[in-house]
Amino acid sequence: MKRVKRSEHLIDPEIRDILDVMGSMSLTPDNYLEVREQLKAFFTSSVTERYDVEIEEIRIDNLFDDSKVRLVITKPKNRAEQLNPLIYSVHGGGMIIGSPEMNNEKHAFLAHHYNFIGVSVDYRLAPEFSQPAQLHDCYSGIKWCIEHAKELNVDINRIAVAGESAGAGLAAGLALFTRDCQEFNFHHLQLSVPMLDDRTAIEETHPFNGEYFFDNAINYFGWKSVLKQEPGTEGISEYYSPAMAKSFRGLPSTYLCVGSIDLFADETLDFAKRLMYDGVLTELHVYPGYHHLGLTVPDAFHSKKDADNSLNALLRALNILK
Repeated sequence: MKRVKRSEHLIDPEIRDILDVMGSMSLTPDNYLEVREQLKAFFTSSVTERYDVEIEEIRIDNLFDDSKVRLVITKPKNRAEQLNPLIYSVHGGGMIIGSPEMNNEKHAFLAHHYNFIGVSVDYRLAPEFSQPAQLHDCYSGIKWCIEHAKELNVDINRIAVAGESAGAGLAAGLALFTRDCQEFNFHHLQLSVPMLDDRTAIEETHPFNGEYFFDNAINYFGWKSVLKQEPGTEGISEYYSPAMAKSFRGLPSTYLCVGSIDLFADETLDFAKRLMYDGVLTELHVYPGYHHLGLTVPDAFHSKKDADNSLNALLRALNILK
């Protein structure tokens, strides 16, 4: 007999169909390699058929060890004479799955319509690799972009960093690390359905949130794998779990969005409150009845609203006319 989930009555009707399409998503120590392969099938279509862009990939030296970091770069075919803004994206996947190609659609749209250069980083995944490998990969990638700004035709005064889910947590950790290194700055941060706080993985189950697509079992697996220690342990770095930061002062303007029945709703609200308390220009959207994959349903009302909201925040932050 199918168990009725406590939050079933709260789901926005427009995003119910994804429950049938995606099925009962699970990510475990036994199946994560299989899920990685399955996920690749969702990102095989070429955006170059729909947008006037070109995509290339390069491998750069890691600044911290002898590994290479793969970057996927999206550029407008018709290059603007002026310098272009940069969006540097970190993909989601619970620290366990995912690839930089997940950002191809977003980067192609921004390159085609607003002359962005889009760079997506292929950071090393857990459980094979744990922190600080992910932080080092992400930092190596963005520093390479800064150092090769002339080659990329990038305006170093118009740089945004974005991430979704686990990628948002890594993006926030990267923002804190970049702030503290004081080697360069970026000017806007976008965190979508962000995985920000390892302590959520050991907290008491929420009465309604986190029942669909990303539950606390997956959350625990992701954090335990990337930290190589129990979530909630004292002394975990703020660069790995950004909610641990003592201060957010000095971070760039930040856009956050989350669904009201997403596992990460509470930690997103707490994070936004602390950003505002520390004087960071903050924009927060909570979408009613949306679970962790709600914003991936492109024609749903709140998905379209978030696409507009996040785009407007990005363009305003970088002083780009729409």
